[in-house]
Amino acid sequence: MKFVIGADLHHPAVGAALTTAADILGMEVVFVGGLSEEEFSFERVHGEWPGVVEGATFPRTDSMCHRLVSGAPAATDDAEHDPAYADAPVRSALGITSYVGVPIQSSSGRIIGTLCGIDRGRVPVPADTVRILGTLAGVIEAHVADDVSGRVVVRRTPAGWQVGGNSESDLTSAMVLADLLAEDLDSPGRPPRGDEELSEVDRLHIAVAQLEHALAARVIIEQAIGVLAERQHSSPRQAFERLRKAARSRGKKVHDLARVVVASASDPSAPLPPELAGRR
Repeated sequence: MKFVIGADLHHPAVGAALTTAADILGMEVVFVGGLSEEEFSFERVHGEWPGVVEGATFPRTDSMCHRLVSGAPAATDDAEHDPAYADAPVRSALGITSYVGVPIQSSSGRIIGTLCGIDRGRVPVPADTVRILGTLAGVIEAHVADDVSGRVVVRRTPAGWQVGGNSESDLTSAMVLADLLAEDLDSPGRPPRGDEELSEVDRLHIAVAQLEHALAARVIIEQAIGVLAERQHSSPRQAFERLRKAARSRGKKVHDLARVVVASASDPSAPLPPELAGRR
C-alpha cells in the first residue's frame, strides 16, 4: 500500500504547529514524516539540512520514525550510541545525533506519519516537551482525511453544549485547535527576538501558555458548535465552518462570536449574525 496523506500540509495551521514545535524543541529541523508499509517520506520540512527535503523517501525500515512507532523511546540526544536507533541507516546517512518524534494518526487510529525533530548536536528533550509535541501532532491530524463517518452526537451537559461520540467530532475538535493556533490570539505571545536566544525553559513556558489559551478557547467554540449543529440540523464540522465564516466576514475572532452563540441558547435577544440565528 502506497502512502497517501489526505491532508493539506501547507495549511497555515500546520505551519503554526511546525513553528511552535521548532520553538519548543530548539532543533535544526522539524518535519512531518509519512509512513507507508514500504516507505518513509519527508512530507513537510521546517528548517534546512542537506538531504532533508520535502518529497525525499527512504525504505521505511531504514528510518528512525519506523523505530519510534515500533516502540523505541520518543527522544534521544545520543542516537549514535542509543541501541534503539544506532543502526538505523537514515541516522548514519544524515548524521543525526538528537531525535524526537510522536506518531500522527488517521481518524481511524491508524499511524500514517510522525511529527519529529532532528539535530546534529546533543539536544535533550524533556517528557513535558514530548507531550506538547503530541498535542501539536493532533493539529496535523485535524487535516488528515481518512474515514470520517458515523453518527453525530450533540448533547447538553451541566458544563454546556458538547459534541462527541464519533470520529467526525474528534476531527472537528482538532480542527478547532488548529484554527486557534493559526490565529493571532490575545494570549501571552512570544517575546520579541533579541540578540539572545530563548532558553529551552522559556520556549517551553511560552508554548504551554499558547496551548493552554487555545485549549480554553476551544471549549467555548465546541459549545457553540453544539448549539449551531442542533439549531440548524447540521454536522459539527459544517457548524464550525459556518461559525468561522461568519466571524471572518465580520472581522471577529471565532471564540468571541462563539460566546455570543452560546449566550443565544438561553437569551434570544443575543445579537447573532442572521446566518447563525435560525434553522437552515
